[in-house]
Amino acid sequence: MLKPEDLPLSSEGISQREYELLRRELAEAHVESRSLRRQLDKSLAAVTEAQRAHAKMVETLTETMRENTVLTNDRNTWRQRATRLDSGLSADPPDNVVPPIDVGGLAGQISDDEVNAIRKAMARLHHPDVGGNPDRMKAWNAALDRLMR
Repeated sequence: MLKPEDLPLSSEGISQREYELLRRELAEAHVESRSLRRQLDKSLAAVTEAQRAHAKMVETLTETMRENTVLTNDRNTWRQRATRLDSGLSADPPDNVVPPIDVGGLAGQISDDEVNAIRKAMARLHHPDVGGNPDRMKAWNAALDRLMR
């Protein structure tokens, strides 16, 4: 950027008064430019900080949802065990068998994209990486595989 001190000391074709006026305007423009640059730098820093805060919030919410899924699965497991014990059965079902899922009534009625959407939703609930039951996930995959064309 052109600074006031970069102007030549004299200029042909303009008066000394005009020349000084131009130098003063250039100095004011330079000060305004620096001020605007500082404001821009502050704004960019604020945006960057907001992006970091947003990323941290998303990370925290994801971890909270994962923990909530694990706790919900644990609660359901203990609730099932208590129900079985109350009815006079053993705490765990024999061989931890998950009954097959029957989705035969849906065959031919839903598209492959819908099947994939269901598979993703079930993975969010039953996948072992989020604290779900691996046998339940296998049952869902087997049922959904039968629906794929």
